[in-house]
Amino acid sequence: MQMKLDEYITRFPERGEPVPMEFAGQWLAWNENRSEILSHGTDMDSVRHQAIARGCECPILQKVPRGPFVGGA
Repeated sequence: MQMKLDEYITRFPERGEPVPMEFAGQWLAWNENRSEILSHGTDMDSVRHQAIARGCECPILQKVPRGPFVGGA
C-alpha cells in the first residue's frame, strides 16, 4: 500500500521529506539542518565544493539511489 507524503512526514518526522526523483543517482549536499539542498551532481567532490562555496562549511552529503522508488510524487 502506498504511503502519502503527509502520512510519511507524520510517521517519520526526523527524516524530513523524501528526496525528489529528479535527483536519482546523484550526490546531494544539504545545509547543516537538512532544510535546503545546496548543490547536486554526479561527482561528490564538486558537489561538496559547490556547497562550501555557497557558505556551508560542513555540508551533509547524501548519495541518492537510482531506484526502485516506492511512493512519492
